[in-house]
Amino acid sequence: MVKTVRHLAFISALMLAFGFAGSATYAQTDSPKTVVMSVDKNPIASGDTFILTLTVDQFIEDQQWRPAELLPDFDVMGTSSSSTTQIINGATTREKTFRTVAKAPQQPGDYELGPFTVAGATSNQLTLQVLPADDPALSEQRDAFMRVELDREEVYVQEQVVLTTKLYLAANLHSGNIIPPELEDADIRQVGRDEDSTEVIDGRMFQVFQRSFVVIPQRSGAQEIRGPVFQGQINVASNRTLFPSFSSTRSVTTAATNLPLTVKPIPQDWPNQHTWLPAELVTLSVSVGNEGSAQPEDEQLQITQGEPLTLTYRLTAVGPLADQLPRLDELVRQLPIGDASIYPEAPESAMNQRNGRLVSQQTLRVAIIPHSAGTLEIPSLELPWFNTQLRERQQASAPGQSILVAPGVSDGRDVQPTAAQQTPKPSAPSADVAEANTETVTATTATSQRELRYWQYAAGALAALWLLTLLFWFLRARQHNNRIARPAEVASSASEVNARTDLRAVQRACNANDAMAVEVALKTWMRAQLKLSGQLNALADYFDHTPLRSQLEHLQSSRFSAGQHDWQEGKALWRALQGALEANKERQRGQRSELPPLYPQ
Repeated sequence: MVKTVRHLAFISALMLAFGFAGSATYAQTDSPKTVVMSVDKNPIASGDTFILTLTVDQFIEDQQWRPAELLPDFDVMGTSSSSTTQIINGATTREKTFRTVAKAPQQPGDYELGPFTVAGATSNQLTLQVLPADDPALSEQRDAFMRVELDREEVYVQEQVVLTTKLYLAANLHSGNIIPPELEDADIRQVGRDEDSTEVIDGRMFQVFQRSFVVIPQRSGAQEIRGPVFQGQINVASNRTLFPSFSSTRSVTTAATNLPLTVKPIPQDWPNQHTWLPAELVTLSVSVGNEGSAQPEDEQLQITQGEPLTLTYRLTAVGPLADQLPRLDELVRQLPIGDASIYPEAPESAMNQRNGRLVSQQTLRVAIIPHSAGTLEIPSLELPWFNTQLRERQQASAPGQSILVAPGVSDGRDVQPTAAQQTPKPSAPSADVAEANTETVTATTATSQRELRYWQYAAGALAALWLLTLLFWFLRARQHNNRIARPAEVASSASEVNARTDLRAVQRACNANDAMAVEVALKTWMRAQLKLSGQLNALADYFDHTPLRSQLEHLQSSRFSAGQHDWQEGKALWRALQGALEANKERQRGQRSELPPLYPQ
């Protein structure tokens, strides 16, 4: 027991002594005494990077080392810090190390580094020798360096310029990363694949890694591209290992020189109504009907009045980005196409790379519905562009189309008398024809009404079956589980059935190109399902859909205006109605997805 007490007392005294010693040591080294500065390479090539290491013999805050202020002649690219603590024979030493990556000036010469005052301590002073990039004195001590070049030094705004960078390594690459070049207000992206090769420079073997970038400046003026930077590790031989096949790594960093670039503005003679489009090559094509098919040269394409015709325009450009291409739908709407409805879809854009170049493409599909028989002339589509190879303006065009429109098949049920036929004193045959037409219209109306009543009876019977089924399940659920049925669901199901029935009647009338039956079916559907009354313009105002409004106006014009052709656009009207319904559903889904206000009033 006495020995145990003595051991505990001895240990306590020893720990107290170490504590006093540590406190005394820490008190003695509370402020740094020495600040040592060094660089990883000297001399250095102009525009290349180097690592400045600053070691302080005490822990200090990172904010006390401000290299951007202390190195005004250099471009500071980043700083990292680390701390170490050692206890040897009761003496505690602490070190704080800063590693700053800086870029040498473009102008060769001798630059003084330091002395720097950090946390009250003063560092040593160094003289950094900056030599030209092609100086032979650098070939022996450089293990990594970069070279860059531009395919042209003067370009127009939004014109593509290719920057090629080559990384030279005198040792095997362990890992690394090439930071892309930088230019304010420019789009920069890598193109193509990296290429690797070997090259002998001044008797030394170098691995060469080549990478290409596309630079598209977005503003004019004299600018400077900041060269790419390489940061990585290379394998170096080590004498500390017993296995010669193993090697250690060493961190390296290097940067390419900055490159000047002159960007010219858009030429003053460029037409204001057209989008500025600089490219190496631009093509514009059009196909009729199925995509990929072309109109035969010796044959004239023929379609039927009221049937939609599809034109596919395709714009391909080498050099610009996809969002730089002008919108084809806006250009097509400006074409003077008479007596026809034009419905361009939203253009589709794509972009890929071919042979180290950006290739952008825009595809537009346009539906054209002729209103009358005869020859439909579609003029050529013209697009000016600037040839960056020849440095001049050129024109891309899609050829015009001449299409023969045949009269639509008419069943005589909705024929309106022309102005020549409306004479004050009609003859007997004309009266017989008018009477026959009246009887035909009456028979058509009666048939349409019978069909409508038939579908109404069918819809009523179906709704009654639904009601009986729901009533049966309601009574059964009430008997066993005491549940209450929801009448709202029954009414909703019946309403959906009636809506589908009314829409089928509209579709049948449209397929038959029966203008009167279409108008009757549309008014029945809009009164029953949309609670709208009045003429068809109320339906157009309800959906606010441009294609549907155009088809409804054409329907009314064909029915009640003199000198009009037979109405043959039933399928087009049905397609426009379907589009209006889909757009209305999307609008309602968007309104339901909106979140309610956080603090409603």
